[in-house]
Amino acid sequence: MTAEMLKGVSDKLNGFARYERLATNRKALVAACEGQPNRRCDVGVYYGGASYYLQQKLEIEDVRLVYAPALGIGNFGGETDNWMWPRHTGDFGFYRAYVAPDDSSRPYARDNVPYRPKSWLPIACEGVKEGDLVMVAGFPGATHQFLTADEVRFNFAQFEPRLQRSLSDYAAQINQATAGNREAQIH
Repeated sequence: MTAEMLKGVSDKLNGFARYERLATNRKALVAACEGQPNRRCDVGVYYGGASYYLQQKLEIEDVRLVYAPALGIGNFGGETDNWMWPRHTGDFGFYRAYVAPDDSSRPYARDNVPYRPKSWLPIACEGVKEGDLVMVAGFPGATHQFLTADEVRFNFAQFEPRLQRSLSDYAAQINQATAGNREAQIH
């Protein structure tokens, strides 16, 4: 969607005018996408605006709880907040999505069938090989590889030093406020 997002954007546009053009383009792309039934759409910005991708999600109305573990699975001896030993608290559930026989989303109906997506990511049971795609759950990373030279200069000369001062001042205030109170101090 990069070409569509950058329509009308030129070097002559800057500041608010550039922001407004991108916002207008984004709204048009999202509106066209959400013209499809049961869709929620957005345009994702990647690499600092070097790439844009249309993200669409099918909104399924009939989702049913299939399994939830018994409460006692994580309550060893009745202690719900036992942090002394590593444990699994059983805070998960399995759900199944149902759709109409024609694969369209609709509320619960007796003749709804389990949703079968056109494609999915298979789970490899035999382990990984050189060159395999690996996805890891966790905090989504960020990259700054497409920053301009001016943005890098700004980060090193102004943003990072100000952030460091701000965090140091914050830590000093916490230390001052908790001085002499061992229970309130950060260990």
